[in-house]
Amino acid sequence: MRTAGAALAALVLVLAAGHAGVAAADGGPDPSDVGGTLTSGGALSGTAEIDFLVNPDASYAATITVDGDQLVSDSVVQGSAHLYLDTTTLPDGSHSVVVTVAGDGASDTVWSGTIETLNAPRGGVPTIAGSSAVGSTLTASPGSWLPLPSTIGYQWERCLGAGSCAPIAGATAASYELTAADTNAQLEVEVTAADTNGSTTATSAPSPTVLLAGSRVASGAANGSNACASAQLGAEIGSGATARVSLGQAATVHGELDCGNAPVAGAALNVALAPARGSAPTTHAQVETSADGSFSYTVPPGPSRDITLTYSAYAGAAAPSAVATLALLVTPRLTLRISPRATTNGHTVSFSGRVLGGYIAHGGLPLEIEYREGRQWMIYTEVLASATSGRFRWHYTFERTTESITYSFRVAIPATGVADYPYQPAVSPVRSVHVDP
Repeated sequence: MRTAGAALAALVLVLAAGHAGVAAADGGPDPSDVGGTLTSGGALSGTAEIDFLVNPDASYAATITVDGDQLVSDSVVQGSAHLYLDTTTLPDGSHSVVVTVAGDGASDTVWSGTIETLNAPRGGVPTIAGSSAVGSTLTASPGSWLPLPSTIGYQWERCLGAGSCAPIAGATAASYELTAADTNAQLEVEVTAADTNGSTTATSAPSPTVLLAGSRVASGAANGSNACASAQLGAEIGSGATARVSLGQAATVHGELDCGNAPVAGAALNVALAPARGSAPTTHAQVETSADGSFSYTVPPGPSRDITLTYSAYAGAAAPSAVATLALLVTPRLTLRISPRATTNGHTVSFSGRVLGGYIAHGGLPLEIEYREGRQWMIYTEVLASATSGRFRWHYTFERTTESITYSFRVAIPATGVADYPYQPAVSPVRSVHVDP
């Protein structure tokens, strides 16, 4: 730890060994009456649970570690613990599991053993490629599934509005040729991956709106009144090219399309929403200009995204006539809890919390635990938020405190950002802990 003045120099934090917390001691959790499907043996699928009792007169933290990675953490309430492990997040096969409970300066192993998981394939993100014009062919990619499915099935659907999709009779191959019946609709594909342990279905993002040959957007036809190859496309998100919003908020893209001094009315603009980081696929939409050439599109809540609007004055053109690029930056929310909030030398303090947002890569999200020194925040160490729940927990002990003092802490996503995490840097509310010698 960096030197932080005389008072802060008295702070020595000792990281508990491994995932098992601090060393066992008399008067610790002393778990008993262990039960639940996690410990029952046999092949597991879906969610498995473990239940046990501990001393009801203290506050404890319980964890499930699988193959060396802590996947589950929760608080023990009134002496009774109920932990749940989603086995669908694990590859099929054997896994080493350790369940621990820690607190009041001690920890105990509740249960350890080997489990066997057998789940349906998981993880696939289907995508669609191809031109959305009548007579063209769309091709579906099923995405990557684990374990590898023995069969993959396709079902194309025609969507005439948000949530209004219906299966297309006979359209059950990986490719689909667009017909006149698909005009002004969007296409989605459902992919069902199956093996001997079950099946899982995932749906692609919708295709761009299908255009009819011979209409205003047919090959060589003008896209909107007053269409021209030198059209000017002006667009903003909020009040500029970049907007920042909090998690769960939508944002509005607005602008206008002109050809010289004349508005281009009734023109179709393509909108592509590409996550700035992470594994989510790019989604597509269309928006039409009004009589004065203006347009508006609401970007739904989600991660940070790069937004590209394109206008082609004539259908079938090799390149768009005008392009506008925008950026939506989304800030997630972090929580932090310190327990207990007051302590003395030799006692363990638990830091826990959660990153509320969306996609976190399989390896977890690195977070910084920071302490305040004067007006500056200094990095003490890093912890990992779980890829499945966004939760984190860290235990350490105060030693050699020579005077009563209150320390301020926060947890932060690194200011430089994190690769493959499609949200902006953020910090939690400040929390404090009072330490007496």
